[in-house]
Amino acid sequence: MRSAAFLCFFLTVTGAVSAQVPSHHRSLRRLRTLITARAVHSLPAQEAVRGYPVRLRAVVTYYDPYIDPRHGALFVQDSTGGVFVAVPVRPILPLKPGSEVEVTGVTGPGDYASVVDRGHVVIEGPPHLPRRAPRVTLTQLLSGSEDCKWVEVEGRVHEVRFVKNRVALELATIQGPLTALSTRVAGANYDSFVDAKIMVRGVAAPVFDQRRQMVGVHIYFPSLNQVKVVKAAPRDAFALPVVPISQILRFSPNLTLPSRVHVRGRVTLRWPDRMLCIQQGTDSLCMQTTDGSKAPVGDSIDVVGFPVVKGFKPTLEDATLRLGGDVLPTAAKLVTAREIVKGDHDSQRVQIDAVLIGRDLTAENPTLMLRSDGVLFPAALPKDLAGDGKLTWKDGSLLRLTGICIVDVDAVATGVNEGQVRPDSIKLLLNSPDDVEVVHSPSWWTPARALEAFSIAVFVAFVALAWIFVLRRQVEQKTEALRDSQERLRHLSEHDALTRLPNRLLLNDRLEVALKRAERFEACLGLLIVDVDRFKEVNDVYGHLAGDSVLCELANRLTSSVRATDTVARMGGDEFIVLLSDLRIAVEAETMAAKIVAAVSVPMDIGQACAAITVSIGVSVYPDGGTDMKSMLHAADVALYLAKERGKNGFQVYRPNMERAARGTTSYQSSSQAPLPILGS
Repeated sequence: MRSAAFLCFFLTVTGAVSAQVPSHHRSLRRLRTLITARAVHSLPAQEAVRGYPVRLRAVVTYYDPYIDPRHGALFVQDSTGGVFVAVPVRPILPLKPGSEVEVTGVTGPGDYASVVDRGHVVIEGPPHLPRRAPRVTLTQLLSGSEDCKWVEVEGRVHEVRFVKNRVALELATIQGPLTALSTRVAGANYDSFVDAKIMVRGVAAPVFDQRRQMVGVHIYFPSLNQVKVVKAAPRDAFALPVVPISQILRFSPNLTLPSRVHVRGRVTLRWPDRMLCIQQGTDSLCMQTTDGSKAPVGDSIDVVGFPVVKGFKPTLEDATLRLGGDVLPTAAKLVTAREIVKGDHDSQRVQIDAVLIGRDLTAENPTLMLRSDGVLFPAALPKDLAGDGKLTWKDGSLLRLTGICIVDVDAVATGVNEGQVRPDSIKLLLNSPDDVEVVHSPSWWTPARALEAFSIAVFVAFVALAWIFVLRRQVEQKTEALRDSQERLRHLSEHDALTRLPNRLLLNDRLEVALKRAERFEACLGLLIVDVDRFKEVNDVYGHLAGDSVLCELANRLTSSVRATDTVARMGGDEFIVLLSDLRIAVEAETMAAKIVAAVSVPMDIGQACAAITVSIGVSVYPDGGTDMKSMLHAADVALYLAKERGKNGFQVYRPNMERAARGTTSYQSSSQAPLPILGS
């Protein structure tokens, strides 16, 4: 029992100790230590990220602490191969080419192949670079099989370039161009390597992209001691014999890496830092150049450069110029586009007549688009020599252009036929706008301008019609607004502002019309004067706002009590008039008056109070109450007076003898009840 408990305690303690050990330390115990450069370099990237421990003895083949801001670049090699070691940028290690070192670190995926990360270097012995360096080709280097290895390549130096503290030798090899890089040594005569055939020993290093793909290769050589000159360059290339342009790249037995050639001619085209064309008798040659010196057309010039093929044409690369100084005019042959297309005038200075059909000012070099003999072709001017860049020649102008004819080759047809080049298209290179002469300017009145004028006329007509439409619409809107304003003013002038009922003015008009209709058709009409009983008490008790509310409610009840064809008007204060038109019999006026008295007597809500409002009505009926407006109003007023005298809350119909008996006679009352009081809430 005690043994089992002890065993459980032991396992628990050892498990806790194991848990305290970092995971990457546990993984280091499980991974084998790599002791050769080949073992590290050949490790797949997915394995290299696991961080295998590395310990190897090797020889330094190249060290540069400045080439990569992330880390120093160190290449080492042992008997199995080479590998890259990432060391800290600082401090700079006291390493020399060939130093025997011990390297420790862990594996990493690198940018192309697996490398040694977090490298620690200890110098173990004196420097001695590998004695054996296999000679390799560009094809072998681009395959990646020689990555990080110490190799030897042969080539001819075409150019020497300096970038900060490094020097680059641009080599031409049997299989193509290659760059050899090293740390620049102060005082070294690198220019002496140009055109020299050399063998250089160094480390093969890849040029890669973001997807870890090789897109090129470099050779890093640690010092000039690893550069062997097989054949020295001429001391003065311009002292070489002048070669006819027609002899460049012609067949010659046993020719491997062509050296520089010396040609002489007269300048036919000069675009500083870009293009140079020369003519030698009837032969011409164009080349790219970075020489910024200017030379006028016709100036004699010597050119030294490497013969190469570009675009199925012989040219010179990395050319060096020397001006002669004697300027002679160069003739330009007048040719047709059909003749140029045949390819016989490639790189020659020619003249051609063509019609300008357009221009492209967005191109790298301002370009004119031309047509001649049914052939379309461009003519380009150098950007810095194209004047103001506007190229103001009119489209349709007949121009005579003097420039260098460039014939582009049909690569497909040339590649599948017997080998002779097949012309495809042409273009013209001009020195300046002075090479363009206007032979004939087009008429100002062209179909395009006629169309433009017609378009402008149509546009103006459209704008005028649109403006007329807008003005008409505005006039209609203003007229409508004026009409609405007049209608509102007329309505305000004919209606009461408080109750919205017709006022005396509108009532007079309607009464006049009603009287004429009654006279014509021998009909009846009634006129009622309605007066609120004790209205002053409402204003005194509840205020004028309550009084206004009573008047508005009274107007609503009067309107609801009569027909739609009748008129209810407010004369002012608490007095209303009701016009009953087109009555069949006179007694209908009495019936309507009784209906109004009953409707008004229903108590009204006035804010927080309830008021019992009554009215007195005087009624006059056509023709007994009068035959004109004045007499009917007077009759209704007499009847109203008698209605109030007889106790209010009722109505009185006017009779012809009523005016004499207005005082003291008994009048008809519609109700025997006393006037309704105003009740509090």
